[in-house]
Amino acid sequence: MEKKIKSVTPFSRLEGEKRSKIVKRHIALGAIYKILAVGLSFIVVPLTINYLTIEEYGIWMTLLSVISWFTFFDIGLGHGLRNKLAEAVTIEDMRLAKTYISTAYFAIILISILLFVIFVVVLPFLSLEKIFNTKSVSNTELLGLVLSVFFFFSVNFILSLCKQIFYAYQKASLVAFQQVLFSLISLIGVLILIRYTTGRLFYLSIIYGSAMLLSNLILTYFFFKKHEEIKPSINSIDIRKIKEIISLGGKFFVIQIAVVIIFSTDSMIIIQVLGPSEVTSYNIVYKLFSIITIGHSIIMAPLWSAFTQAYVKKDNKWIQSVLKKLNMLMIPVLIAVLFLIYFSRDIVDFWVGPEVKFDFLLALLMGIYIVISIWNNNFSYILGGISKVRLGTVYTVFTSAINIPISIYFARKMGVSGVILGTICSIGISAILSPIQVWYFIFTKKRTLLLDRLLS
Repeated sequence: MEKKIKSVTPFSRLEGEKRSKIVKRHIALGAIYKILAVGLSFIVVPLTINYLTIEEYGIWMTLLSVISWFTFFDIGLGHGLRNKLAEAVTIEDMRLAKTYISTAYFAIILISILLFVIFVVVLPFLSLEKIFNTKSVSNTELLGLVLSVFFFFSVNFILSLCKQIFYAYQKASLVAFQQVLFSLISLIGVLILIRYTTGRLFYLSIIYGSAMLLSNLILTYFFFKKHEEIKPSINSIDIRKIKEIISLGGKFFVIQIAVVIIFSTDSMIIIQVLGPSEVTSYNIVYKLFSIITIGHSIIMAPLWSAFTQAYVKKDNKWIQSVLKKLNMLMIPVLIAVLFLIYFSRDIVDFWVGPEVKFDFLLALLMGIYIVISIWNNNFSYILGGISKVRLGTVYTVFTSAINIPISIYFARKMGVSGVILGTICSIGISAILSPIQVWYFIFTKKRTLLLDRLLS
C-alpha cells in the first residue's frame, strides 16, 4: 500500500517525499552558498576593473569566454556520466557507479592532455593582437597570458568532473560551495595583486587559475573521502563503458557545442565588430542580470538528477508537480527582470562607476533574453534528466548555425545591443519545441512509436 505524502511545499506532493526533501535541502544550502559566491564575485569585479584598464578587462572577459568553449570538448562525458551515475545510484549498484567514475576520469585525462598538446602546437602561429583586436597589450604578453590560462584550464578540465558526480548524487549544493571557495580565494588573490603589483593580466591569470584548481581539489578530496566505495581506481576502469557513456553523452556533446556558439561567442563578436571596450559594457550588464539566472539555477541544480531518478521509477506525477511550480516562478522572475531593467543604470553606477557606458535598449533586451532562457531551462532540465535530447540536438544545432550571422548583422546595425538580440532570435525556437516535448513524455498517456522517435 502506497504511503500518503503531505502537500506542504512546491517540491513535496503525493509521491517522492524523500526525493523532495533532498531537493529542498540542497536548494536551501545552494541559496546560501550562491548568495555568498555572488556577493564575493560582485566585489571582485570592480576591484579587477580598477586593477586593469577598461580595455584590458574586456580582453580578460573575452579570453575567459573563449577558453570556456573548451570545457565542452569532453565529448559529452560529463553529462553522460551524470545520467548513467544517477541511474546506478538509484538502483544502488555501487560497483557500477565506481566503474563509471573511474572510466570517465581516465577518458577525460586523455582528452585534456590531447587538447593541451594541440593548443601548445597551434598557439605560436596565432596573431593574438588581431584576435583580441588590441594594440595596448603586446603579442608576447598575450601569449604568456593565454598559455597560463589554458594550462590551468587543462588541469581544472579534469578536476571539474567532480561537479557531475555531485549532481548525480543529488548534492548540487556542493557545486555552489565550490563557487564560494573559488570567489573567496580569487578575492584574496586580487587584493594581494592590488597591494603588491601593478595591473598585469598574467598575474591575474595565475590567481584565477589557482583559485579554480584549489577549490576543485578541496571538494574532490573530501567527497571521495566520505564516499570511499566509489573512489576512482585504475582497476575499475572499463574501456567498454566509455562507449556506453558517450552513446548518451555524444548527444549532449553536440548540444554543448551548439550552446557554445549561441551563448559564448558574443564577446568575440563584440570585440571584432565593436572593440574590446564594448565587451566590458556588455559583460557588466550581463553579470547584473545574471543575478536572476543564478537565483533560478539554485532551484534547478538539484533537479536534473532528481528528474532522472523519478523517471527511472516511473514517477511522472512528481515531475509534473515540480514543473507546474517552476512555471509559477516565472511571475517573480518577470517582476525581478522589470526591476533590473528600470534601475540598471543606477545599479551599475553604484556598483562599478559611471565609466561603464550602455544604453537602455541593452538592458531591455538583456531582460528579455533572461526570461526566455529561464523558461527554456524549466523544460530542458527535464529533457536532459530523462535523456530525451535527440530532437533538442537537431534544433539546437540549427539555432547555433544562424546565431553568429544574425548577431553580427544586428551588431553592425544596432551596436552592442544587436548581439543579444541575435541570441534572443536564436533561442526562441527552443522556447516553443521544448514544452511540446515535455508535455508528450511527461503529461500525455497516449504514446506512439512515431512520436516517440520524432520527439525524443
